[in-house]
Amino acid sequence: MKKLMLLVTAVMFSPIFLLAQSGDPELDYIKDVYSKEKKIIVDEYMDLDVQDGAKFWPIYGAYESKREKLATERINLIKEYVDNFSNLTPELADKTAKTALSNNISLSKLNLDYYKKMKKALGPVRAAKFMQLETYLQNSWRAYVQDNVPEINELDKTQKH
Repeated sequence: MKKLMLLVTAVMFSPIFLLAQSGDPELDYIKDVYSKEKKIIVDEYMDLDVQDGAKFWPIYGAYESKREKLATERINLIKEYVDNFSNLTPELADKTAKTALSNNISLSKLNLDYYKKMKKALGPVRAAKFMQLETYLQNSWRAYVQDNVPEINELDKTQKH
């Protein structure tokens, strides 16, 4: 699994990925490459035969479509936070926190929903295996973002919020 993670890490953690979709062909290309690389990683990690692959890939495609929308929302929120960090108001801090928490809840609900679908199609072991990989990728992304966006305590300590 570690070899597979190196591949996704190289693509996923490029700082330019934080800029999300901007209409810029180069950024859209990076997102496309990430999606393709992730699919290769999932394919290798899941190691499905043709019969199980026929069940898995349509579910995966639907899952990725919905997950990508949540990821785009999260990236846009991060960009908004970074852009407004030096002028962070209590209202913006509250909005950002609530939106991030709501996004986390939506992602957890999506994961649970698709775990159930995969479990029905492939059994609990394979469904859990996929969710283990997804959780690893999601947690890695969160850790990367946490390490690379400014923390609120970095604001001027004299600011009142």
